[in-house]
Amino acid sequence: MEAVFRNTMDRRKPTSAGYRILLLILLSALVVLTSHGVSAQDGRNETAVEDDGNAKVVDGGALKFEHLYPLFLMLILAFLVWRYMVPSALSSLQVAFEIDDGLMEVHRLTKNRVDARELLRLPKVGFGILAYMMAISGVLLLIAELIFNPSIYLEMNVLVMAGLILIPVIFSPLVTLNAQLEQLRGNSTKKKSPLSALIKRLLTLSALVAATGAVLWYSIQLHGIITPLWFSYALLVFMGPTILAYGRIMGASWNMLMLSKARTLLKKQTPIDPDPPTLMKQVGAIILLLFLLTMPLAAMNGIITVLYVMLDEPANSEEILNYGGLLGHSLYQWAIQDGAVQEVLRQWVDVKDMAGFLAVYLSLNVAIVGLAFIFELTGNLFLGGQTFGGIGGVLLASPREIRSEEPSQAKLLYFAFAGFSGYTVMLLIMICYKEFSHFMPFTGWMNEQGFGEEIILQGTWLFIAVGQVIFLLTWILSIVRFTPLKRLRFDLNPDERREGAIKSGGGSQLTDYVDKAANREDIDALRRFQREKVKGIDESIVRLEKLRASMLEHAIRGLWPKALEEARKVLAVLGGDDDEARMIMAVGHMACRRLDAAREALHGLEQEDGYDEPELIGFLLEWMDPWNGKVSEDDIWDWENNPCIDHVKFLNDRFRTWSADIDEMNSHTDNLTAVGDLGSIAMLRAQNRSEEALDIAVELIKRDPLFPRARIAAALCLLDLNDWHGARDITVELLESDALDPRVHALALTMGMLNKDIDEMEVRLIDGDRNEGRRWIEASPCNPTAALLVKGGVDEAINANVFIAASEAVKNRITPRYRASRLWVAFNWLVLMPTWAVIGIFAAEEVGTQVGMGIGISLAALHLFSIRFRSNARKEIKFRDQKGMISYARRLRRGGAKMTEDNIPVANHLLMNGLLVSVNGNVFDIGYPAWLFDRFDIEKEKVVKGRLNKVAKRMRKGEKPRYQRLGKGWWVKHERERGRDLPVLEEIIGPPAYRGRNQHIAMKKSGVSSLAGSMSRAGNQRRPLSRDEMRTRSIPHNTRRSERQPVQRRQQQGGGSLSDGGMDFR
Repeated sequence: MEAVFRNTMDRRKPTSAGYRILLLILLSALVVLTSHGVSAQDGRNETAVEDDGNAKVVDGGALKFEHLYPLFLMLILAFLVWRYMVPSALSSLQVAFEIDDGLMEVHRLTKNRVDARELLRLPKVGFGILAYMMAISGVLLLIAELIFNPSIYLEMNVLVMAGLILIPVIFSPLVTLNAQLEQLRGNSTKKKSPLSALIKRLLTLSALVAATGAVLWYSIQLHGIITPLWFSYALLVFMGPTILAYGRIMGASWNMLMLSKARTLLKKQTPIDPDPPTLMKQVGAIILLLFLLTMPLAAMNGIITVLYVMLDEPANSEEILNYGGLLGHSLYQWAIQDGAVQEVLRQWVDVKDMAGFLAVYLSLNVAIVGLAFIFELTGNLFLGGQTFGGIGGVLLASPREIRSEEPSQAKLLYFAFAGFSGYTVMLLIMICYKEFSHFMPFTGWMNEQGFGEEIILQGTWLFIAVGQVIFLLTWILSIVRFTPLKRLRFDLNPDERREGAIKSGGGSQLTDYVDKAANREDIDALRRFQREKVKGIDESIVRLEKLRASMLEHAIRGLWPKALEEARKVLAVLGGDDDEARMIMAVGHMACRRLDAAREALHGLEQEDGYDEPELIGFLLEWMDPWNGKVSEDDIWDWENNPCIDHVKFLNDRFRTWSADIDEMNSHTDNLTAVGDLGSIAMLRAQNRSEEALDIAVELIKRDPLFPRARIAAALCLLDLNDWHGARDITVELLESDALDPRVHALALTMGMLNKDIDEMEVRLIDGDRNEGRRWIEASPCNPTAALLVKGGVDEAINANVFIAASEAVKNRITPRYRASRLWVAFNWLVLMPTWAVIGIFAAEEVGTQVGMGIGISLAALHLFSIRFRSNARKEIKFRDQKGMISYARRLRRGGAKMTEDNIPVANHLLMNGLLVSVNGNVFDIGYPAWLFDRFDIEKEKVVKGRLNKVAKRMRKGEKPRYQRLGKGWWVKHERERGRDLPVLEEIIGPPAYRGRNQHIAMKKSGVSSLAGSMSRAGNQRRPLSRDEMRTRSIPHNTRRSERQPVQRRQQQGGGSLSDGGMDFR
């Protein structure tokens, strides 16, 4: 039954917020018209006023039931606003982000009130809604008081009204200030500790209160008291963050709002409002268009008016401010000459004296300011109109984060409701005191304190003018984007079309095509697909798969910042429901050494039992933090027959001795092991053992003839062994089969067969241009060769992959484990500590025993603190300038290791890798940081150096690899040996080296368009991988001992035999 109800709610068209607003206004007007009879019966009529004609506040004495009438009416109206009008106003939230050049995809977050209420239940949003409802309720209580008796206020109700309004007003600048500071700091939505968040908010509140107090203190210094004008200045300073945020948002949103309302007027659907325009929406669009068109003119009028009144102090300043500033006053002076206009103005003054008009005025403001303004503001914040339609706005989260991450959605809602409700209601109350002071409470007392109509008028204009200054500056910056914004194309319903295409089977084979190409590291196929114009398949499906292809391509190549960006796009398109993209984001953050962000990315994964990849990523994440990680070396043995864990064990053993030997006990034949063998080939080349490396490369080619990097490895080994023509044979073949692969381009440049003009990381690192080092170290954080191109980048290189230092460490007998030198320890404890004691004794003789002891103890304590601080700094994991890695790099340099790009075999960066992890069977490298030596037990240095001597002896016997690329046209001068007519791989391996090659090349050249017909006719839906598919794609499953569930043995009837027992290895 519940499901039927939800489906019905999903199909129901959301009620227009405009009709709800109209209902509220009509209800208030009806109550106003019928309220005078109630007032007469109660004996509280308009004659009960103070002598000065102002409304008065009375103490009701004993509480009576009729005293609660205004509260009851306020609660009823507030319930309607909270229960129906707010969800209706938020029932069509959308978010847009660029998916292609000039093309924006618009995704709908809420379709009805049910979706909106789900959004309002997000963490922290409740506090924002509470502040918003308090502010609205305060105004509704004022309306209720005016309805029942406009001249007398019950003191209890006034106190409640003041509390409901003042709390959001005080809360508002704190929220907007923290939000804008977070934008400056570039903080994301990652979780922060409650203590640090509380401290930051207390600091911002203290700064805000201090700035406000400084203005009040200056007023006292200047005049001896806090004058009303200076109190307005102090209030302006206190509300400054909110005014600043309001001006920035309105200025940056102006372009998007203008285009959206113009299209609504033309009965077109818009990115902000996806529902078909109704008559009410068109009327509202006309009003808002007039408002938007006059906003720049009104801003200039307000700014000039305030400057004129404050600087020149004209005698008729109150009249100028009262009639709309210089522009409005000039029109008034021109129109007053007409007798009809005078009669209209006289009637307007009479209308202002009616309490019912004030009630309707406040109701209109609640409807427009409380609902329409917050809705438009929230809608544009969610849409991201400030991002692509303006400059200088308040950007709390990127559109892709808003689409996929609930914390980003919660942050925007909290900011919109809590940040502006107090400010808008405060301006409304100030205008009421200025225009309808005779109906407002405490007017007489405020006049006695100097807060007369002129001061309130000046304060109101001052608040508005400051906001208009910010708006005008932001609007001037943003107006240049108006024309480009008009040219943008918006795809308003990609989700519906994409969902329909997948349900009918379209896109599933396209997904398989991308997966298979990524599984065999076929960068050429992925790039061809991204460039191809696919026909016969829905465009939204093609865009999604091209995004996935780009994400996988950059992740395979180790360009992790770009891969993270593409993964966020995929998540945004799919609404955050894509575990593959989330796992790639986690792996990318690990590669960039942002472990906290990686932990956050792993939250919310929903995978079936037995699927080990998320747990493996989590294990490696904790393994990479030897000081705070929640796993130890014992946890490794909980995994059985898992290639990822076996590779971790192997690398740990390799790091202990810097050995390049392969793991002869490894029986795995999966992709991860194959990629790990490429890392062994890179190590063997660096340690003068290219013949052994060639044998490994040949075995990899035999196993998978279509694996491009295996052929690249074989070519580089042949180059080291001076078989240049053999290496050239392989390069020519690769240029035919993988012409778009940048790794093949790098090999071709190494062989002197290509120019260096190609702007790809793999190609640029061949010659090692130091001018581009910083660019590539940021683009590929796990590539140690790129780090060596930066001056002083050795610490970043061993942070990326410590095995880059293996050959130099072996050559110079440098042990892998780092610890502080004994000389430095002795200097600290045997020299510095006694020095502090001597200083304390000397001070005791000069200034007294207690002071001397205090100085000595303080110096010793500071010394111990500095040691502890340095130790903690070394344990802080980050990519650039990590203290521990800087110390490790100095140790390598002191040991004689020459860490330069000239000491690395040419193009070795195409093969080197460290820790490997798989996502859906696709293998990614995250490097091997040097700080992992802390995972090892301390061994005697003599034993370690004994092993190093054996490795060094073997290294000395080998032939050095090639360190420089070949020149152009070398094959003309160096002729091929006679009798070698066959390609080198056919000589070494035979025809199996080309198994499936011709079909593979033909398929890539024909592209995915040849599959479009079968894709459109396919009936299979997109679905999770089966166990057999996992096994085929080498995806680990059920490899953890502790998670296996024994199969229950059941007694079979009749025969009495037992079913197959033991462990369930499914």
